[in-house]
Amino acid sequence: MSLCQITLSANAGAAVRLGGVRIWVDALHTEPVSGFSSVSPELFSAVMEHPDFAEPNLIFYTHCHPDHFSQELTQQALERWPFAEAVLPERRFSSQILLSRPRQQLSLAGLSARFIRLPHEGEQYADVAHYGCLLEYDGFRVLIPGDCAVASPVLREFLEEVGPVDLALVDFPWITLSKGRRFLQQFIRPKHLAVFHLPFEKDDIYGYRRAVHKTVEQLPAGDLRVFLEPLQREVFDR
Repeated sequence: MSLCQITLSANAGAAVRLGGVRIWVDALHTEPVSGFSSVSPELFSAVMEHPDFAEPNLIFYTHCHPDHFSQELTQQALERWPFAEAVLPERRFSSQILLSRPRQQLSLAGLSARFIRLPHEGEQYADVAHYGCLLEYDGFRVLIPGDCAVASPVLREFLEEVGPVDLALVDFPWITLSKGRRFLQQFIRPKHLAVFHLPFEKDDIYGYRRAVHKTVEQLPAGDLRVFLEPLQREVFDR
């Protein structure tokens, strides 16, 4: 069994298996946002029956924007898997872990999950409750900064405390913007890099996929994976 496996739902939604622990990150959302994709009824049915999404231990949302979170679909998932812990920065469910402090930590079956409040990209979203996370299992670290402002000083300070990571799962502007690439090289320094929050081809009206492909061609060789298709799975080892 691989140490870490990531399977895409849509946009920045994924099922992350780290060791024997299964974490959903922003996995379910239905409201269409221009230039991005949503979890259609057909994809939702496929997700709910897919083995990579089965029996989640944690259902985590970085924030509650409509391209990241659906209360209705999440409620259905929690009814199907009632032992899953829901972790959100807004009170949406009667039984959930509320992220409200600058730093919070959760331990589960050998997994350490550290949640950090990070600024959302864009000044218009300055007041959005938004969290990234650092997952660690058996010494393997996975950083998921969510929609964090690219090259955020808050994230830099956190990384200076905890050190480099093994795998970073980041939104695509982290590689298409020069400041994002510099930050990755100087502070995140991942052994493996995974890129998502890209639309499916039919929804790519702004050419985000083409921009990513062009950037990847210019980057130095390394382990870089780009999530483009629903239920795409990638596996990572040390």
